[in-house]
Amino acid sequence: MFGRRKDVVYKVLSTKKRAVALHKLSAELETPAPALLKTVKELESEGLVEVFYGVDKASIMVRAKTLEDYFGSEV
Repeated sequence: MFGRRKDVVYKVLSTKKRAVALHKLSAELETPAPALLKTVKELESEGLVEVFYGVDKASIMVRAKTLEDYFGSEV
């Protein structure tokens, strides 16, 4: 079941063209933020997403890495 959760989170992030706040993603997926953060951290360790801290109110931002990130604008 956990593998499917990671797939769903990555698919949602990859359809967005920019970074999203963790709390907004949590509300969209109707998933508690701590559980979502754990999933996002595992995706980060696999090199699939980028996690960074936003400027506003120390928010945690998440962005999916895509093929364009790896190959530049050649794709």
